[in-house]
Amino acid sequence: MEKVAVIMAGGRGERLWPKSRKDKPKQFLSLCGEKEALIVSAVNRMKMLIDIKNIYIVTGSDYFDITRKFLPDIPVENIICEPMSKNTTACIGYSAQIIKKRYGDAIMMVVPSDHVIKNVDAFVSDLNKCCEIAERDNTIVTVGITPTRPETGFGYIKIHKNKPVENVELAWKMGRFVEKPEHKTAVRYIASGSYLWNAGMFVFPVSYMLRCIKRFHPHNSTCLVSIGKNIGKKNEQAVTRQMFEKMEPISIDYAVMEHIRGSVTVQSTFDWNDVGTWAAIPEIQKPDENGNYVTGTVASLESTGNIIEVPEGKAVAVLGVSDLVIVESGNALLVCHKNYAQKIKDATKQFIDAPEYL
Repeated sequence: MEKVAVIMAGGRGERLWPKSRKDKPKQFLSLCGEKEALIVSAVNRMKMLIDIKNIYIVTGSDYFDITRKFLPDIPVENIICEPMSKNTTACIGYSAQIIKKRYGDAIMMVVPSDHVIKNVDAFVSDLNKCCEIAERDNTIVTVGITPTRPETGFGYIKIHKNKPVENVELAWKMGRFVEKPEHKTAVRYIASGSYLWNAGMFVFPVSYMLRCIKRFHPHNSTCLVSIGKNIGKKNEQAVTRQMFEKMEPISIDYAVMEHIRGSVTVQSTFDWNDVGTWAAIPEIQKPDENGNYVTGTVASLESTGNIIEVPEGKAVAVLGVSDLVIVESGNALLVCHKNYAQKIKDATKQFIDAPEYL
């Protein structure tokens, strides 16, 4: 079967405000002084696996133009625009219908556009392994990340260490998906050695995933089938919007993965970070001589552990403070303690009547 990549690029990255904004969300940003935007890095990784003509971007219709700007080499017909956001079951199912129409069947690799991944050779090796298992065993393969701490901001995958996949290293039968746990529960997961972080990556035969959605979420499946029947017809856009309006906004984790049996998890060998909040920056950036994580011109006195980012042409001085996040971008400034980084999205809701700041 032919291999196809679908890169999900519809997120808003609201916890990385004020740098991540509605008109230029996280996936179109370069972080920590990197020259390349996250979505460009995601495409370049997949180009090491397959030809660019088999790489698809699925995003919101509002991001079509910016996607074309950042990814001019992606064929325009490979940019899949959702009429509205309805979570990952709709996203993956809609993309699968388009791939089915164009290829008949294929091995589809679904990966996020906004993660930081080091050791790209290991990433390529692990994804090839996933493709091999998915095609051979006609199943869904997920990627699990070896946890380094009892993280409460990630979902987990339980693996059956006593059920390894035949002839494949670091691959096991998947037990179950677990939503973001409390700290005490996360500590227990880490101690057991049977839980991995959920990277949000899925590899599967297109026909198999569509059958799973039909079995476990028939309502969304009926809508997706209607979309598939009208791909290439004059009323394609109208039907797609109508069916999206009807679909339930549910993640593929809830709709399919929590119910399926016999799927597989491959434990990653690459370094990974989803950079979900500013508090994740110390994991991907080295501190300066004062122990601060700095991008831009910063003067520091008796201050450490701060995450500071200021635009070119401006400067910040910090004195006697620790563990703060200080980020200026455009017309907005963020100052918060690192422990509150998960709540930035909640704080920005107060700007609902002032969208120019979002």
